[in-house]
Amino acid sequence: MSIRRRLGLQAIFAGAVMLGLALASVWAQQVTDRAFLRVIRGEMLPAMELHALGARLQSIHTRMQSVLLGQSTPRGALEMLRKERPLLLTAWQTFRRDHRSEVDDPAEDALIEDIATSLPILQTFLDGTEQAYEQRDRAQLSYLSETGWYQLQQALVENLQILTTLQEQHGLTATQNLKSSIRHTRLAVSAVLGAGLFCLVLFSVHLGRHIMQRIGGIEEALDAIARGEQSVGIPYLEGESEMARIASAINRTITQMADDRLALTALMRQLQTVLNSVADGIYGVDGEGRIMFVNPAALTMLGYQETEVIGQAAHALVHHHHADGRPYAFADCPIARSRQHAHIEHRDDEVFFRKDGSSFPVEYASAPLHMDSSRAPGGVVIFHDITKRRQHEQLLNETVTELQDTNARLAETQVQLIQAEKLAGLGQLAAGVAHEMNNPLAFVNSNFATLETYVNNLLNLIDGYEGVIAATADASAHATVKRMREAADLDFLRNDLRDLIGESRQGLQRVGRIVTDLKDFSRIDSSPAEWGNVDINHCLDATLKMVAAAIDEKAEVVRDYAALPPVRGNAVQLNQIFLNLLLNAVHAIDHRGTITLRTSRGLDEVCVEIADTGCGMPSDVSDHMFDPFYTTRPVGQGTGLGLSVAYNIAQKHGGRFEVDSTQGQGTSVRLWLPVDDTHPASGERSVPRST
Repeated sequence: MSIRRRLGLQAIFAGAVMLGLALASVWAQQVTDRAFLRVIRGEMLPAMELHALGARLQSIHTRMQSVLLGQSTPRGALEMLRKERPLLLTAWQTFRRDHRSEVDDPAEDALIEDIATSLPILQTFLDGTEQAYEQRDRAQLSYLSETGWYQLQQALVENLQILTTLQEQHGLTATQNLKSSIRHTRLAVSAVLGAGLFCLVLFSVHLGRHIMQRIGGIEEALDAIARGEQSVGIPYLEGESEMARIASAINRTITQMADDRLALTALMRQLQTVLNSVADGIYGVDGEGRIMFVNPAALTMLGYQETEVIGQAAHALVHHHHADGRPYAFADCPIARSRQHAHIEHRDDEVFFRKDGSSFPVEYASAPLHMDSSRAPGGVVIFHDITKRRQHEQLLNETVTELQDTNARLAETQVQLIQAEKLAGLGQLAAGVAHEMNNPLAFVNSNFATLETYVNNLLNLIDGYEGVIAATADASAHATVKRMREAADLDFLRNDLRDLIGESRQGLQRVGRIVTDLKDFSRIDSSPAEWGNVDINHCLDATLKMVAAAIDEKAEVVRDYAALPPVRGNAVQLNQIFLNLLLNAVHAIDHRGTITLRTSRGLDEVCVEIADTGCGMPSDVSDHMFDPFYTTRPVGQGTGLGLSVAYNIAQKHGGRFEVDSTQGQGTSVRLWLPVDDTHPASGERSVPRST
């Protein structure tokens, strides 16, 4: 019989045993389930109904006592009684319907009959209780709670308790019987299982022995093939078609292996020719990192002979240090890592070492080489010298660096030219506006003084006329003057004219102050490039007046000025710094906030601090806030040049910036400027004031 048929019989026999075991298990489970359901339905559930019946009777009696004690109302107790009454009868009927005793007990049957005959007493008790609740008869309720309940206990409640106890005992007995039945069933199934497994093991041992004999014959044939024998025979019995096919396949394999040896020899010669002709260096290592082969190009670049490198550890030979001279740990070597993790590693930032100890930069790729599944994988490394490429890259980088420096200087010069042009244009515009406003303001002031004189003369003339008319005795003239005075409302006109003249004079004075502030901000009367002694507090106030309209809408300004010495610098350019810082503070406040202007003096420098309670900045924004063209505003609302220009102006004045910003809390920018020591500070720190 063939091995395949023997295995088929083994499978059929095992299936039959398993099927028998499954059927026995199903049968045992069904028997157990039916017995368990019978115990639950016939004993446990009726016992639960008896418990519920006793509990409901006890709750009715408890409610009667709470009504007598005044803890419950008769109406609520009546509703509870009417709800529980049908449930009592339903519980008893359910018990009688579902009760199936597993134990023949005459005492239990007698108790059930006694309880059934005592139900009229329960009906009478419940009717009396319901009537007592309806009539609110406390005497009747008290009688029923004591005497009636005692009688009911004697006739019904005690029997219910005894029946419940018997029912629980019967359930326990039935459960024990069920456990015994399950135990016997499991013993029977186990016996069937043991017999089936015993037969299956005997058959399996016999089959295994037969198969192992055939496998031993195959192993002997394979050993003969390994020894190089050209003809090998495998013994087998008649009918064992599998062994016949295996013998034929082994003979074909022997023939094929001979052909493969010839092809492999030709392939190795071709591979050696390729390695010798490649210009890149190539070497292969085994699982332990020792060199197995190397091509002539690699030997030429490394300066070794082939006999000097074969069998040597490649890492210790050519890759033992970094380019900066640090030792290269074998655990960190990408070539070793590519073998361990079976992936390709590529590097172009490392060096190999020659035989004479000198190094040269290389670009290499390392790939795993799986030679034998029983051993650790080896690897192949292909590399080439990139010394000339590095020299060209260094020259290119130097050229790019020079171009970047040149572009940076050009950009800085362009920004400075733009700023100078903006400042010049701003100064010319401010000067033109101030000049154009001064001319009409001068003649308006002159005309207003003349107008005030004329008005006073006219009012004095009217007073004189009124005095002359009042001195006459002409009643009609008096009446006419009074009527004209009332029609013109002369008293109102006299007071209102004085108010109008006063308000107009204040308006003209305010316009004059605006023109003066505009001239102070632009400093058109001196060259913008002229440097001199600058009053920082005055510059802050002048700049603040220029942006007062924008600040008043969103923030309250708090001034905390100290008495400062003059600073050597350009007032126009310093005003530009303060203007940009104030505008940034206004833009940082979304709704309403506070902008604090604070000045102080250090040892040899003064500090101007502008702090706001706006949105603040994260660190990645504050680090770039002085970069040219960097802005966080939407497109079209900012150029990103304001703070860059301020930074350049501060550098020209020998100053520096400090920035403290917390996102969601606000930003504080401090400008430190060197002090002109030839003008020492005078006075004490001024009292802080707010606007």
